[in-house]
Parts: sequence; structure tokens; C-alpha cells
Amino acid sequence: EQFVSTGFALDGTLERVIDEVGQTHARFESEGFLEKPANYHQTPPELLDPEIQIRNVGAQPVEFLRFESGYAPREGEAGRDRWLGYEPCRDGRAYVLRHPGAPRPWMICTNGYRMGHARIDVGIFDRFHHRLGLNVVIPVLPLHGPRRIGRQSGSGFIGIDVIDTLHAEAQSIWDMRRLLSWVRAQDAPAVGALGLSLGGYTTAVFASIADGLSCAIPGIPLADFTRMLDRHASQNQMRYAETKGYDLDRVYEILRVVAPLVLEPKVPLEGRMFLGATADRRVAPDHVRDLWRHWDEPAIVWYHGAHVTFASERSVWAGVDRTLRENGVFV
Repeated sequence: EQFVSTGFALDGTLERVIDEVGQTHARFESEGFLEKPANYHQTPPELLDPEIQIRNVGAQPVEFLRFESGYAPREGEAGRDRWLGYEPCRDGRAYVLRHPGAPRPWMICTNGYRMGHARIDVGIFDRFHHRLGLNVVIPVLPLHGPRRIGRQSGSGFIGIDVIDTLHAEAQSIWDMRRLLSWVRAQDAPAVGALGLSLGGYTTAVFASIADGLSCAIPGIPLADFTRMLDRHASQNQMRYAETKGYDLDRVYEILRVVAPLVLEPKVPLEGRMFLGATADRRVAPDHVRDLWRHWDEPAIVWYHGAHVTFASERSVWAGVDRTLRENGVFV
């Protein structure tokens, strides 16, 4: 499926977006967020007592975790009221796989675009639980799965309405930091993070804002939302938007606060690893290459396949398992 949704009616939506981008740029410049983008991220409260229900996903018992997110854009931010009106996003959600008994290392595994449904996400990430013996928490990104506001999971996260993209990514990091506090309360001896595609982007941002991760593995990650817009959006519509004043350079500047190519990773170099696909037509290899370079060129596995063929690549999982083992997440 297309990564971006740029269809817009001639009903004032485009003009609203252009106005919000201008407001946001002016505010971010005056508050110093363009210069110090990490300061944009507010520190969330710890997650203490989430609601947990156990349901079967296939034959696998899974903990369905739910909590009040508490995320809100700052007072006066463009798009704040609209974002708070997305009721399904008000609750944070995650799927949890864990073993009884003594504490074990945890993995935070983040879903890709259009994912977020338990059957899909658990099916992809269960190997960390079943084969490696780790506990696993799978956050559901805003606008995905049970948090979606449209018919399709992910609709609204990536598109021309970039202020929603900004708030979606900022809330993703807020919610994942709250989940990390809950994981640490389970006496986790080590915590690693891995994400795929959009989840790879989010894992890279998360590893640049959160403290104390043992390792971070952005898998087939997009690195730049504006690059995706420029390449995958309808060119006719983008050119029309630009004639009306839609400025991709200004969009790039405001998205610096959630940009893994701008933020600096906090994970030690030996705990960083990348996965990239040489024949990827959704996330072109230059996304992976540029983010890998920004992260000081750590270990990387390139596989000769497409965006979604990673699951059958032995070299991918050998590299992932090696990174986990070397950083105390998998013994």
C-alpha cells in the first residue's frame, strides 16, 4: 500500500494545513525547538497500574494492556484541539507476551505502518518470546489498530496533514516512555528496542529521547517524512499544494523535533544495529543508509529482498540475535 495519503478536497483543508505549518514554525523558532529539538518532548508520568486483560491470539495467551495516555500537545499549539478530538488515541495500548517466574530481559517491539492489530503484530514479534525466552511488549502506535480513527489502520499518520504526523509521532514517544517505566517496574535486567518500517523510525526517535536502553534496532526504517511525501505522494497534488504555499522545507524544519536524522541516539554504539533491504521500493535504501551514517555507522545487515521479506532472511535474525546477546538482552 502507499505510505502516504495526500488526497485532499478543495474544502479549505490545504489552506488550514499551510496555516498550521506557519504557526508551528513560528512557535518552534521562538521557543528554541528548532535549535534544540529534543526539548520539545515533555516528560510523561510513570505508568503504574494499566488495565490488563488476557485474551488468546490463536493459541497464544496475550496480555492486552490499556492505559490513559495523558498525552496532549502544548496549550495553543496548532492542531491541538483536533488531535485531542481523536478519541481512540486517548488510550495507550500494547500487547504483552511474558514468561512466569524470575525476571527476564524485555524487548519493546514497534509495529509498522498499517499494522497495530494483535494477530499481525504478535505473529511477527512472538519469536522474541517463544524462541529467545524474552518478555515482549508491543506498543500500538497512535492511529493504528484499536487506536485508528479511519477505516484503515494507520490512516492519518503519514500524509500532507503534517501537524497530525507531528502529534502522532510525539505521542508515540510519550506512550513508549510510559511503557518503558512500566517494564522497568517488572525488574527487567535489560531492555532492548526494535521496530519495523514506521516502527523503525519511531524506535530511532525513542532511542534518542529515552534513557537506559541496552540496544536499539531500527529495521527497514524510513528516516525522513518529507522525503516520503516528495517521492510517494501524487506529484500533481504536491505541485498544486506548493503553488498554494505548501513548503516542504518548512515542513522538514518543524518535523525536526521528531526526526531521527536530527536527534542524537542515546544508546551506546555497540548497542546499535540496522536492517536494510536492497530492493525496497517502499523505504528506499538511502533512508537506511542516511540514518545508519547519522548513528555513526554501527552494525548493519543488508538483505537482498523487498520491504516485507525480512521475516524469511536468516542473516537478519542472526544479526539481531547477535546484537541482543552482545548487549545482555539475550543469553
